[in-house]
This record gives sequence, C-alpha cells and structure tokens, in this order.
Amino acid sequence: MLFALVPAAALAEDAAYAVREAAAMRRWDDVWSALDPVEKEMLALGATPAEVTNAVYKAALNCPLIDEGSITDLCSNEFTFTTAGMLGGYNYRVRNYDKAPARMTAPSSAAKSVERINAVKNGPSSINVLLVGPYYGSDSSFTDQYRREAQSLAEATGGQLTVLQGSQATGPNIAANYPNKGIVIYDSHGNCISSKQTSYLDLTSSTGLTSTDYSNGWAYNGGSFYGIDGRYIQNHVTEPLSNCFVWMAICEGMKLGGRGTTGTALLAAGAAAVYGYSQSVTFAGDYEYEATFWDLMKEGAIVSEALEEMKEVHGIPDPYGDAYPILMSPVDPFPSNPDGAQEVSCDWNMYSSEPVALESYSLSDTSIDVYESFTRVVTFDRVPFNANEYELAWSSADESVAAVAGNNRKVRITGVGEGATEIVCTVLVDGSVIGTESVSVNVLRLPTLNEAANAPGGSLEFTSATAAYPWTVGVVDGMPAAMSGNAGVNNSTSTLQLAVHMEAGDQLTFRMKASSEDDYDFLRFYVNNSIYGSQMSGDSEWREVTYTAQTSGSYTFQWRFVKDQYVGSYDDCGYLCGVRLISSVVPGDVNYDSAADSADALLVLRYSMGLEELTADQLARADVNGDGAVDSADALRILRDYLLG
Repeated sequence: MLFALVPAAALAEDAAYAVREAAAMRRWDDVWSALDPVEKEMLALGATPAEVTNAVYKAALNCPLIDEGSITDLCSNEFTFTTAGMLGGYNYRVRNYDKAPARMTAPSSAAKSVERINAVKNGPSSINVLLVGPYYGSDSSFTDQYRREAQSLAEATGGQLTVLQGSQATGPNIAANYPNKGIVIYDSHGNCISSKQTSYLDLTSSTGLTSTDYSNGWAYNGGSFYGIDGRYIQNHVTEPLSNCFVWMAICEGMKLGGRGTTGTALLAAGAAAVYGYSQSVTFAGDYEYEATFWDLMKEGAIVSEALEEMKEVHGIPDPYGDAYPILMSPVDPFPSNPDGAQEVSCDWNMYSSEPVALESYSLSDTSIDVYESFTRVVTFDRVPFNANEYELAWSSADESVAAVAGNNRKVRITGVGEGATEIVCTVLVDGSVIGTESVSVNVLRLPTLNEAANAPGGSLEFTSATAAYPWTVGVVDGMPAAMSGNAGVNNSTSTLQLAVHMEAGDQLTFRMKASSEDDYDFLRFYVNNSIYGSQMSGDSEWREVTYTAQTSGSYTFQWRFVKDQYVGSYDDCGYLCGVRLISSVVPGDVNYDSAADSADALLVLRYSMGLEELTADQLARADVNGDGAVDSADALRILRDYLLG
C-alpha cells in the first residue's frame, strides 16, 4: 500500500506545480493585456518614444496585477517590474525594433573573478557551430550574413552547423544545443536591465520558460518579446560547455548595467570567451567587425590578435554608432569602463592548441607600391595553413619611409614619406632564425584633391560645397581618387563642386563610383543644381560619364554623396577621378564653320587693318598665338596651319 501511495503523491505534486505554473503564466497574459492597448493607441497617434513609454508606465502604475513597489523608475524609455515575483518590464527600443544607439559613459567597478568548470585550454573540444537567430523571419533587419559566416566556420573546422531560428530558438532548445559546440553565435536583439545588473538575449517565444526562471531573473517577459541571460544557460545545461567561443551580435550584450553577468555565467558554464558590445551596436558595424575577426580566426589567429587587427582596420567604437567591443575570458574580466578601449590577452583559437610544425612559407607579395598615410597588407602564407610552431619579426629598413605593424600571419605596411625601402620578415622556430623574406616598398606621394580628381595633366579647380564634410583623397582599387567625406554620418551630404565656362558642344567627362548601402545611400551628379543621369549606390563598378553643353555659358557641376538616417556599408562613400574638360572650339575658327582656313585668316587680317569688327568671342578664337592681341601675326599663323595641314 505504501508503494502505491508514493507515486500517487508525486503525481499530485507534479499536477499541483503544473496548476501553479499555468496560473502564473495567465497572470502574465493579464498584465500585458492591460499594457499592450495603451502602447498601440499611443503609437497610432504618432507619439514619440518617450510619450509612449510614459503612457505605458502610468498604465503599469495603475495595474493591480503588478507587485506593489516593484516598478522601477523610468530610464532610457524602459522600466521593469515583477508580477508574483516574476521579472518583466517594458523596453520601447526592443518592442519597436529601434536600432538607434545610446551612449553610457559612467564607469563601473571591476568584475569579480571568474571560476571555471573545465580547465583553461587554447582551443575548443568540439568542432561544431551553433547559430541562434530568434528574429530570423520576423525582422528584416537581420540579413543572411551570419548564416553564411556560421556555415563558413563549420566548413573551416569540419564540424556540423546547427541553426535555431524564429520560434525554434526557445530557451530549452538553446540550452540543450549549447554543449558540444566550439563556436556559438547569437544574432538577436539584446536588452540590458540595469536594475537587475544583467543582459538578456531577446527571444520571440516564451516556450519552456518557467515562473522559476522569471523569479530568479534568468528570464525576462517583455510582452511581445522574452529574454534569457547567461545564468539561464548555466543553470539549464546538463554538461559543461566545450570551451567554446560565444559571439553576441546583439545590442547591449556587455552594457555597463549588465556588469558582465551574462559573460561571467557562460564562462562558469564552460565557455572559453564571450564577446559583446557596451551599447546598442548597429547591424552594419557588427557585420564589419565580425567579417574581419572571423576571417583572421579562420586563418589560425588567436582571439587577442584578431581583435587587435579588427580594431585597427575599423576603429572603435562601432564605425556607425557608440558600441565598444568587449571580450570576457578567464584572463579578461569585464572592464571597469565598458565604453573605452580594452586590452585583451585571450589566446583561444578555433582549431586546437596542439602544436603544428611549419613546413614551408612565403610572402603574398615581394614588391608593393603604397601611398603616403595609406596601408597595404602582406600575408605570411604557411604550409600547413594552421602551423603555429614559429614566430615572426617584422622590420623596416627606413621607418621614415614606411612603418610596419605585424604579427604571425601578416604585416600592415603604412607609407610615411615618399621614397623606397625594404621590409624584412625574420622567421624563428624555438627562438632560432630559420630564414628571412623581404618586401620592396615604394612609397608614393599622395596627390592633392585637385590632382586626384583631374585627369592626368588637368588643372581644373575643385571646391567643397559642404564645409562640414569636405571631400578628401582616398585610395580605391590601388589608385588615388577624390572621396566624399561623410562616411558614417547619418542624414548628411558631402558635395564636391566645379565651376567652369563652357562653349556649346564642349564636353565634361569623368569616372565615378559608389561604395555604399544599396538603395539607401547615393552618389549623384548635378548640372546647375539639376540631377544628371542615374544615381549610384551599393558596391558599384566605375562608371564613365560624359556631359555635353547645349549652350555657351557658366556651368556648376556637383558630385553629392547623400546618406539617409540609418547605417552605411562598404566604404560608405563616393569616389571621383579622371575629370576632363574637352573643348569643341577650333582655334582660329572665327567665322564659326568648324574649320580654321583661309577665310578665317582673311577675316582676322581685315580686323587688324581696321576693316572688320569682331565680337569678344571671335577675338578669343582669333588669338591663336596667345599673346593677348589679335593682329596680322595671328592671321599668318591661321593661314600657315591651314596650308600645312
């Protein structure tokens, strides 16, 4: 009889828990049934984010289902609360997919030391890759870039790729798939709850999240979205993680208010390193960062090397916003000031820590040209590609001509001053030199803006029509060109201007190219303030343009690179070169018959004798020897050129 009662009691306990759980979830539904209509009404009225948030906040204060005294103060259009002890809150940015970054600069105290479940080692114990994309299919802001990157990483390691997207990206599914992965990528919105000192990965589904998760703060209910933080993973995985690298391509994953809680929990669960941002990162900014970082990692770089190179190439913070990249590892605690440069020491690599001997090597280039203030990259090509038992030392024979910054994979050669020098790569194994390779470097003078815009030998004078964002000189496709100056500046225009006099039939020819966000940012050509030809956007090829003057007179030409209110991509600018003014006027053609012959010579001779009147334009054509006067010498020159062909 006793044995019959035990399972019955257990069953009754499970049933009671299920009833309590269902009641708790219904309470959530009732809370959001009271708040959602207020938000919808304010949005329909065109209210500002602050006005919408204030209205929802007042509704929350008057909602009896929300725990008394649990509603926090308004901060950055968000607030949190609890109901029956379960964590929830309102965040305008996430609910409405507002990607505008917000800056926070207050410092925080140093993070606590990280305790590890598994021993620290340089590489993962799994070759598999996990990609989590809760908003795939529901938010068009998320592109296929991380799908392609994750597949590329799996191909590089030889592992399997698992993708959890949309409604399949639930808390339980994510926790279940975390183990046995060498790389994990979150491609999602993020949400930092300062009052709870943690950052959440936003989900589109609450499936599997329990009242216990909400009460512990591991999960978050935002009404139309939900969230889990690193502690959820830590407390729901059934085995230690595989010394994986976690890339959080999300907003606020490492924000000051989060205090590194998510990163600390993932490290404690067995991750090797966790990467995220101090603020709401722009999509384009993160895409640039990740492409450079993972390209280097696939070449065999360690994390500290790849991050350093990534920052050198793109700068910090986020090229299009205010987000600083942050990495946490056993040797890299959460920084005291997230909104600043961070020194990283992590030596994790995506392959393994096993020694691989260097069999042979070469440099990608042995001779290069580089312009002053610009940089060329020369790679150290290894056999095998993942060899790691070697060290490289790079040096410049003349640092006043070229400077070097190199590591074990490549060197960045920057032109300092016009001249020639040699860059030497010394290869060492176990501290002994086994060989050297060299690169001959020719540093070229960077041309002026006029020189870069003009065709060779041209002397047209260009001016900037926008003082805030003047055009400068850049190098594209290995050659200098005039370049717009408003890269990364939303809602801006950079204009280059040329004013000239043209005769009917004269032609202006040039080449232009856009490197921008497709169909949003544009390079346009204007003639006397009217757009001419089709605008350019995206990563375009060079386009040859010819404009022919229909009448004689003054002409103002403008090249405008126009950016919209959102992020940019590619170089985020427009380029111009090869501008040439081709005159249709035939010197000596005084009678306008498109030829300079004996009739014109006679007309000029009669003028010099006081027998004929010529207009100012005819006089300009008649002065073929350029001495400022029209006389018999010009008539003789026209006749001689005609007779001699």
